[in-house]
Amino acid sequence: MAELKIQTADGSRERFPLSKPRITIGRARSSDVFLPDQWLSRHHAAVEQRLGSYYLLDLGSKNGTLLNGERVTADRRLRDGDVITLGEHLLAFSLEDELEERPPEGTRVFSAKELSDIKTKPSIDPEELARQNRILSVLSEAARQLIVHRPIDELFEKVLDLLFEAVPAERGAIMLLEGTPPEPTIKASRSRQGGPIARLSRSIVRRVLEKKEALLISSVMDDASFSTQDSILATGIRSAMSAPLWYTATGSEEDEVIGLVYVDSLMASHSFTEEDVRILTALANVAAAKIENARLLEENLEKRVLEEEMRTAAEIQRGLLPDHAPTVPGYGVVGSNRPCRTVGGDYYDFGMDGGRLHFALGDVSGKGTGAALLMTVLRAAVRGHWGEGEPAEAVSRINRTVCQNVTPGKYVTFFMGRLDPETGSVAYVNAGHNPPIVVRADGSLDTLTTGGVVLGLFDEGAYEQATTRLDRGDVLVVFS
Repeated sequence: MAELKIQTADGSRERFPLSKPRITIGRARSSDVFLPDQWLSRHHAAVEQRLGSYYLLDLGSKNGTLLNGERVTADRRLRDGDVITLGEHLLAFSLEDELEERPPEGTRVFSAKELSDIKTKPSIDPEELARQNRILSVLSEAARQLIVHRPIDELFEKVLDLLFEAVPAERGAIMLLEGTPPEPTIKASRSRQGGPIARLSRSIVRRVLEKKEALLISSVMDDASFSTQDSILATGIRSAMSAPLWYTATGSEEDEVIGLVYVDSLMASHSFTEEDVRILTALANVAAAKIENARLLEENLEKRVLEEEMRTAAEIQRGLLPDHAPTVPGYGVVGSNRPCRTVGGDYYDFGMDGGRLHFALGDVSGKGTGAALLMTVLRAAVRGHWGEGEPAEAVSRINRTVCQNVTPGKYVTFFMGRLDPETGSVAYVNAGHNPPIVVRADGSLDTLTTGGVVLGLFDEGAYEQATTRLDRGDVLVVFS
């Protein structure tokens, strides 16, 4: 069935089957294909099916419809691969042949697991002995070639080398399942002549991956599913076969399929045989285990590099926090930070200036490296402005600096105070932070709430300040 593959401006993708004789596209919710795009008309374009072909129509839209970069002024017949541009959306027309969606007729199907079982019992049949020897020879060479660890891309090329040596293939490809949900993706391909393989038959891919079966198409011309498909015949393929890349994961009783290998031949004089598909399947099993091990090893190496980088970042961040509290006669000052992750957005600071103690504490929204980067911006802004004017003025300037550097959706809850040790007076501003607590010597509690909104949302935000007093035995706790 034909379909439209839709790509939006943010990169997301959707698929829409053309299951009706007429499909409308536009900004109106009543359209068959609803695209919330300000550049589209409510009823912008349509795709119509006529006598087995599909046509693109512009419905008098204000900003026009483009087909392969050209404005549509009259009904245009669509061909497989055509790209339609509507505002900020790209729609690729794909003409799927229904025959390709059906399991191939006349194709021989083998259980991949049964083909993997090598009979080691001696045979008196010379042909069977020769077949066993060939398979064992191929597996021995594969084990020797693949025992050395290689980067994953080099490993793909080595597996293709082995495939081309083992069977008389003209083209070959390795496909792996990637992403969420897993989708088959060609990771490596090769051709003795011409360009690499760009795509594989969906029916072959689906059958091999879902049913864990090896397929042998001895003759494309004799197979009803392929003999009428121009896209396949144009490549000159005469014979093809494919086998799953599967292995038994550690601690699991079930086999896991991670992809497939595929080869085909352009020679009319040679068709792949059952012996060829047995060899292909045996090689696929060896390659699957090696590919999965290589992927796990590279993921582990990447994880170790990332962990090392995070440890370095954590050391740098710890260096931005005070290594000790300043000495203030008549007062005990202490600060501590214990992040729940290696790095984070929590920040506190002290500083003496003109006999007064400046202190601040902030909490950046979110966790991890993003919050840690914004924390460094906050620290620079605080250090640059906390001594300028009254605390309310200083926090306003700090907020403007944060607004200039924060990404949308991020903000900082923040508290800043200024202590005069001689009088015990504390002038403060609370910018949306958890209210600090003053525990009085008699056991009563006060909370410090005066201030304004969090930092980073409004660059012209106004802040108020208030004053409290610390007497002998009082404790001020600022926390996050």
